[in-house]
Amino acid sequence: MSARELTIGITSFNSAPFLKACLASIRATIGERARIVVLDNLSDDGSDVLARRAGAEVVSRRCSQADAMNTLFAMSRSPYTLLIHADVVMLNPRWPDLCLRQFREDVALVSPEDIGCGPYTRFWGAGRPESSFLMFDTARARAARPWFWRRRFKIKWPYRALDFTGDHVTYNLPEMLARCGRRVALMGVHASPADLDPPFALVYSPKYWRSGFERLRYGLGNFYSLDGEITHYHNWYDRAGRPGAAIASDSTAEYPTEGGFPLAWLQACGRRFLRDWDVGAVKLPTLAEARRARERALAP
Repeated sequence: MSARELTIGITSFNSAPFLKACLASIRATIGERARIVVLDNLSDDGSDVLARRAGAEVVSRRCSQADAMNTLFAMSRSPYTLLIHADVVMLNPRWPDLCLRQFREDVALVSPEDIGCGPYTRFWGAGRPESSFLMFDTARARAARPWFWRRRFKIKWPYRALDFTGDHVTYNLPEMLARCGRRVALMGVHASPADLDPPFALVYSPKYWRSGFERLRYGLGNFYSLDGEITHYHNWYDRAGRPGAAIASDSTAEYPTEGGFPLAWLQACGRRFLRDWDVGAVKLPTLAEARRARERALAP
């Protein structure tokens, strides 16, 4: 990859611990060969200061996830544009080349297939890209953008943007690209290894819990792969409380009124990943898990 061939846009909101690891992992794997821009959604945890100190450009603005990603894409002047969440950590120095290798013939986007949330499978995400990691051929994606309308001063103005209006933000992208004869290359999805002993101790029975979750080293986080190599990790939930914050053992994240996932568990899993990454001891899943996850997601 030549200098500035890639622009990396990172969306962030109160994600300082993972944003720090995200930026450090980018520097460690591709050095100065990419332009890095962080769009911070007016965090109050010092994320903007952290990003500037790490050498990233920073845009501070209150906006939706879709608007943030379109803003970052519009800022790119590079042949390739990568949009990621702040809790994505690169694990392989070959990840840029593994991604670039996919842009042959009619491919305009490389992204994980949205079939996994840890060991959960999401059959509705089969064949659909996942919003935490979207690497575009900039020119091909720009040409595929549909027209939208916005009202300003009582006048409707047309504008073009990537179509993030679908379910789970990204589900309209395959059809958007297909209209221009382009397609998505999907990455393999891997759940966290299960190796904790003693396991996490539950104090109540969450509605969305399954037996075995208490042994997952990184909880609902996922790993992703291309051509048989793990490329990166996505933590899925990076705001389960700030470092040092006390969390009640029965508090929940996602669907709290229904007894969702335990916040204490999610925070412990996220911190465990960051500790492992910091000392170079991240436990990787087996590559066969990607095939099994897709089979489970597609099963009737």
